[in-house]
Amino acid sequence: MNQTYGVVAVSAAVVATLVIGSTGLRVSRTTSDFYVASRTVPPYLNAMAVSGEYLSAASFLGIAGLVAAQGVEMLWFPVGYAAGYLVLLAFVAAPLRRSGAYTLPDFADSRLESRAARRVASVLVVGVGWLYLLPQLQGAGLTLGLVTGAPRWLGGVLVAAVVTLAVAAGGMRGITFVQAFQYCLKLAALLVPAIFLVIAWHGDPHPARAVDEPPTFRRHTQVTVESTVRIRIGAPLRAVVTGAVDGVDHDGGRLLLEPGVHEVRAGTTLRFPPTAPVPERETGDEGRDGASGWAAPLSGGKDEHPLYTTYGLICATFLGTMGLPHVLVRFYTNPDGRAARRTTVIVLALVGGFYLLPPLYGLLGRLYAPDLLLTGNTDAAVLVLPERLVG
Repeated sequence: MNQTYGVVAVSAAVVATLVIGSTGLRVSRTTSDFYVASRTVPPYLNAMAVSGEYLSAASFLGIAGLVAAQGVEMLWFPVGYAAGYLVLLAFVAAPLRRSGAYTLPDFADSRLESRAARRVASVLVVGVGWLYLLPQLQGAGLTLGLVTGAPRWLGGVLVAAVVTLAVAAGGMRGITFVQAFQYCLKLAALLVPAIFLVIAWHGDPHPARAVDEPPTFRRHTQVTVESTVRIRIGAPLRAVVTGAVDGVDHDGGRLLLEPGVHEVRAGTTLRFPPTAPVPERETGDEGRDGASGWAAPLSGGKDEHPLYTTYGLICATFLGTMGLPHVLVRFYTNPDGRAARRTTVIVLALVGGFYLLPPLYGLLGRLYAPDLLLTGNTDAAVLVLPERLVG
């Protein structure tokens, strides 16, 4: 990957974020300005800001990676996320806006008239915030590392610094403009490459391979294992190995991997020939494997309760959407309850359109980046596919 272009692109995004965020500094004069933009944000702008906040690295990198690794059952995640906005529309948006509160603990206190409820809400907001930040920082480190070659920790530090500066400079007004800009940037960053990927994919003689057959390497592929893994081989497989497999060191020689489970030590490099099947990472779940498991639409293994698991996943994800503090706080910025409802309807359209793209990346990742299935770095599918298909 061309690291010069990556550095320029990341630098441009950082500068644009800081410049747009600082515009709120000129108009933020009161507490209401800083916390809730004086409750004057129109629905369309607020919807773009909500979508920009919500569609984080964990959403578009993670969903694509989950689809590539575990199959179409992972599409229930975005379904549940979108369903959460329906619940917000029906039960939360308007009452939250009418409360006149600045924060969720304020809302809990005024609604329930309980200081204990306020304290519990404060703890939950901080806890949910930290749990939500972890995958975002991991995604930032992954992205920056792949496109610029920087160490993984630098991505999290950079994101934390930029967000802190943008919030301090412009408050809610500045962040509203920043998040709306970032929604457009994220959509373009996925949509434009997707167009070229589909063009490059068109005419492939095996377009249904991801559904009908287990994944295979399309060309000579070298895979370096970053951490020790256990892999399952279904049929004898030859590979050139540099490193340790099953406790035995190899120095670039050919090795015949017999059917069964093998341990590959961290730092080991394996080179596979074209058409070789991709070894399966051992996860302890024997219930679903191969192409048939990947194409199954219900969550859970053969011996479990897939329909129950699927409905449980949907309920968990839409309740999770309702519990994201940085999403809920945006409804404080609408002029009234009606505007809050309109914001939610627009968000449904924006989020729904966005989520059409990660499944495409997941499918193409299984076809053209099968080495990610072996290393476990399927979150990188969105980032490596343009180079694999287009060059």
